[in-house]
Amino acid sequence: MSGNLKNMVLGLAAIIFASGSYAKELKLDDLFPENRLIEVHITISDQNWDKLRYQRRTRENALPPSRKFEPPPSPYSYVKANVTIDDVTFKNIGIRKKGFLGSQDTERPSLKVKLDYYEKNRNIDGLRNLTFNNNRQDRSLMSQFMGYRIWNEAGSPGSRCAYAKVTVNGRNLGVYSHVETVREPLLKREFGNDKGTLFEGTVVDFYPEWEGSFELKTGDNKKGREHIVKVINALQGGRGKSFFGAFASGYAWVPTSDKNDNEWFKPEFNDLSWKKGINGAGYETGQGFEKLISPNFNFIEQMHNKATSLYLRFPFELKSLDEIQSTKNLLLRMKCDDGFVAYINGYEVARYNSPPSPKWNSMATGSGDDGSNATFAAFNINKHRDKFRIGENLLAIHGMNISLSSTDFLQVAELQTNEHDYQTAIWDLIDEKAFYRFWALEGLLSFWDGYSGNRNNYFIYLNPKTKKFHFMPWGADCLFEKFSRLRVDRRSPRSVRLQGLVARKLYQIPSVRKKYASTMNELMTKHWNEEKLLAETKRIEAMLTPHISDYQWRSVRFDAIREFIRNRREDVEIEINGEDMPLWPK
Repeated sequence: MSGNLKNMVLGLAAIIFASGSYAKELKLDDLFPENRLIEVHITISDQNWDKLRYQRRTRENALPPSRKFEPPPSPYSYVKANVTIDDVTFKNIGIRKKGFLGSQDTERPSLKVKLDYYEKNRNIDGLRNLTFNNNRQDRSLMSQFMGYRIWNEAGSPGSRCAYAKVTVNGRNLGVYSHVETVREPLLKREFGNDKGTLFEGTVVDFYPEWEGSFELKTGDNKKGREHIVKVINALQGGRGKSFFGAFASGYAWVPTSDKNDNEWFKPEFNDLSWKKGINGAGYETGQGFEKLISPNFNFIEQMHNKATSLYLRFPFELKSLDEIQSTKNLLLRMKCDDGFVAYINGYEVARYNSPPSPKWNSMATGSGDDGSNATFAAFNINKHRDKFRIGENLLAIHGMNISLSSTDFLQVAELQTNEHDYQTAIWDLIDEKAFYRFWALEGLLSFWDGYSGNRNNYFIYLNPKTKKFHFMPWGADCLFEKFSRLRVDRRSPRSVRLQGLVARKLYQIPSVRKKYASTMNELMTKHWNEEKLLAETKRIEAMLTPHISDYQWRSVRFDAIREFIRNRREDVEIEINGEDMPLWPK
């Protein structure tokens, strides 16, 4: 080779290396080793680093009323930096902070790297976005690494996960979880195609008119949202026939003592001294429920900062019991913020977010978001058909608020006969086998901030092969904890979570509970080996310990996950091996 030609080759190689194209030698599989941490070195100007790490999300900009129609705009913006991953350098990439509320940190922020933000067509085997989570909510540092692996071993679509030691301008930020971003390469691997429509769900669910709240990631937006609307309609139950509902008149009282606690819900109780009004009771200090509350049943003066319980009595007439006895589904539908116990002719028929023995001053044991509470949730009361009678009947409701200082409160009731087959309608739109596995894995791993636990941290993919939705987990730093950190009733079952509307609706069906228990038993048998899991935690601890930063050490507790693993089987099997799984709330 001549001297000039050799110099040209070396010069071209230098240009290629400097541009970052050399990074094509880094393969996607290289980013997810199981026995070491990948090295991630970020070089960024002090100005850009401060801009990135001090940006923050607040509850106000994270959960605005407008999110019903479209995902809220991100408070985070990309800045320019260089990143080196295992000695392969990408220059001029985009980097930003990531995280919802609980994982935010100014010293060790979670990070999103976009390889092609400034220079197009840069990727690693098709992956353009890299996700580095700071593990702020995971004391064991193992939730994502072990959780995603169990998901994949069980054959449920999901991300791969590895560990990364991250430095910024030479400063050690400690151990991060590098989670495979849910995009085309993952879809191609898990589903054999990447041409479907992918949405991310962040504190959203299949509420009526909320189809715009899901964030489109890839695919046909119109086709995907049309499918979301179909799921919403399936969960609403078609067109049932109401025999008690809007404009029904009744009586209400804010109790001030326990003098009527044992009698107020019975038909013979005298309520003539109570306030008369129309179905739709509560109060609203801001905006949200005001249109659902009838004027005479607005109790803001009597309840706000003064009381948490409201007694409601609604008499209604039935000329025949034929439809009630023959209907496929007999439903009590409630718009409820925050809890209730309902009685028909003095007999309890349904409850939600209620203490075991509610009294005149009881509070609700949990709360959902206002978007959910302002839409009807259906409670199947088929087993209480015998409580109805020809002639005068009574629906009594003990409504409960979460606290004295709560800014709103709502109780709207409807009784309905409905021929809708929920299972058939749902499984026409959501892959049945895949959803059972996804749902039971969330239950087994106790994913309290996932779809079934909090309507959060999930993806749905409209698979063009099945023409159905498939669910995938995300944000899995909230696994392996027996109890939710949210305001969820601790007496609720441990083996299943039911905040998500799909899970809640299906769980009311006895055959679904049986199949859920069977799915959970299979997962426990094949993928829950305590000895191997505990040994893995020891291996991971030894691997991570040398790389944890001083700042990070303050919140690390490796034993947290081991306590969960040792006790999980007993907590789960006591619920799934009986004649029927426990109802929620029990």
